[in-house]
Parts: sequence; structure tokens; C-alpha cells
Amino acid sequence: MPYSSAKEVPSSVPAGKKKQFMEVFNSVYNDTKDEGRAMAAAWSAIKKAQYANDVFTTAEEARARSMDLGLAGEIHVTDYEEQAVYMPAASEEAYMDFYRQQAGLPLGEPEEEEDGPSVDRLEALRAIVAEILKEDVQKAEYQGEKVTLNKPRRIQGGNKKFEVFVQDGDKVKRVTFGDPNMEIRRDDPKARANFRSRHSCDTATDKTSARYWSCRMWEADTSVSEMTKLEGKILKADDEQRMVYGWASVVTEKGEPVIDRQGDVIMPETLVKAVNNFMEHVRVGKTMHVGEQTGVIVHSMPITKEIGDALGIQSDREGWIVAYKVYDDAVWNMVKSGELAAFSIGGRAIKEDYSA
Repeated sequence: MPYSSAKEVPSSVPAGKKKQFMEVFNSVYNDTKDEGRAMAAAWSAIKKAQYANDVFTTAEEARARSMDLGLAGEIHVTDYEEQAVYMPAASEEAYMDFYRQQAGLPLGEPEEEEDGPSVDRLEALRAIVAEILKEDVQKAEYQGEKVTLNKPRRIQGGNKKFEVFVQDGDKVKRVTFGDPNMEIRRDDPKARANFRSRHSCDTATDKTSARYWSCRMWEADTSVSEMTKLEGKILKADDEQRMVYGWASVVTEKGEPVIDRQGDVIMPETLVKAVNNFMEHVRVGKTMHVGEQTGVIVHSMPITKEIGDALGIQSDREGWIVAYKVYDDAVWNMVKSGELAAFSIGGRAIKEDYSA
């Protein structure tokens, strides 16, 4: 039967997770009337932090994560209330097998919890996805501004280099960190080891702390450009005209190339050619890169140092600024709610080796 109070939740559930356990159990039980499945989903949902970094709303992000995990860029789609959610690995089963292998468990078999019953990971994953998406839509707002959670960005001026917005209970917290006068020499093994030792980075697990994010910047496989890139962020929305404005792509920042999620660099002059061709022959916009047209690029301005100098525009970035008109009612509601908060460009390219 559903729980009526968090006090009824098993004592083996950590105190800070009892409410979440109860909500997930009740939700799955109400849908399925199966106590075993509800219990399995609840036990796994309290571990959703393990999966939070693996759920994406674009295929590109999921593919990049797949590469990071050593899964050869393979991805799969999970549907949640008719929204496509992308995850690493070729299938849900392959994704679960990956984590079972990491934990040293037999493939294709459910994991046995140390303090709870065995877990149906596929059922749990669906509950986790639902929770993650719900949090993204409802809580990614800070002092009236829609913000992206867990995505550091540079600060212009001030005594800190970066800021990041994180979930702290029922609120969104702004965390500032980083010495603006200190260079992050993450690629120097000795410097990285010294920093991580001084700050006890192996125990930095609290996302609401500056120490956690400073340590993230000093991880061996972390790209500062990737963590702080502004590509795609919607900066302004005009409700009356259904227009959204922002950077569709950022290719350099403060003169340094921005490395995208696939580990690639787009040269400013290459971007300009692609943008000009797109505006002349296409201009069509879709949602999640698939399906029918849902809008159109009305205004387009590629920004390079040369173009900026000629027009008297000062910018630390080079890239592509757009104004996009949304035709589709459902898509516009997703923009207003914050569910769609970024642009993403797609296309074909010939890759070449690049040396900075």
C-alpha cells in the first residue's frame, strides 16, 4: 500500500531521502499496483545522482557523454511524456550493464542493494528520468532569472572567476569560485595533483560548495571550455512576437577556441561561411533536430573579430547570434516554461587536425 507519511518508510532509507523514497514508491505503485516494482523504483530513485549526468535533451550531449564513458558514442532514446530524452549506450539494457560492470556485478542481472531489496534498474531509470526532468523545469530559476543548473560560467570582473547554480533543497543556490588571477593548469599532472591534494578533492562531494566546483575544474578529463561554454543559451524571449534571441554557437572566448561536446573546434571563418549558406538556403528550425519545422531564423549575425571591429561591436566571443521565431504552440510553451532553454546547431563537416 502507498505510504501516507515519510515516517512509515523503511528505517534503512537515509533520513534525508525518506520523502523522495515515499514519493517515488507511491507514484509507481499508483500506476502499476505492483508493490515489488514500486519498492525497486524507490530504492533506485534515491541513487539518482549516479544517473543525473547521463540524461540529456539533445543527442549531441548524450553522444559526448557516451564517448566520455568509453561507449563509442552509442546512444539510445527514452520517452518521457512524449519528450525524447537521450542517454549513453545503445539501449537501456546496455546502459545498465555498463554500470553493473563498473560495480563488478554479473551482466544482465539486477543489483543487490546493501540495505534493501534487489532492484529492477530499468524501472528505476524511468522514475529517475521523470524526477530529473521535473526538477529541470520547476526549479531552474534564480531570483527571477532562468538558469542552467550545474553549468559553471565565467564572471566578468569581481573577485571570483566562475559562478554556477545548483539545487539546494527546495531552492536554487548561486555558488562562486575560482581565483581570477590563478591559471588552471589541469593538464600539468604535478600541478593538478598538488591542487587536488591541498583541497582534499577526493572528498569534495557537496555540489553547493565552492570546493566541489573548484575540484571539478582540476579533474584530469575535464575541459574548462566545455564546462563553461555558452553555446546555445537563450538570452531573451519576446512573448508578444514569439521571438527568442541568443547565441546559437560560440566558437571562441577571449581569443581562445571553444571545444564543443564532440571535442571539435569550429574556426570563425568556417562558421561564417556555414551561417551564410544556411541563411540563404535553409533558415528552418526544428525541435531536438527532428520532425517538422517549428520555427524560422528571422535575424542572423555572425560575430568575428573582423566583423565586430568593422561594425564597432565589442565582444569577448566569436560566434553566431540569432533571433528565432517560434510557430508551434507547444514549442513556445516549452520555451516559456524553461524546458527549452538553448539553441543547438547541427550539420555536416569535414574534420581536420587542429593545433592551437
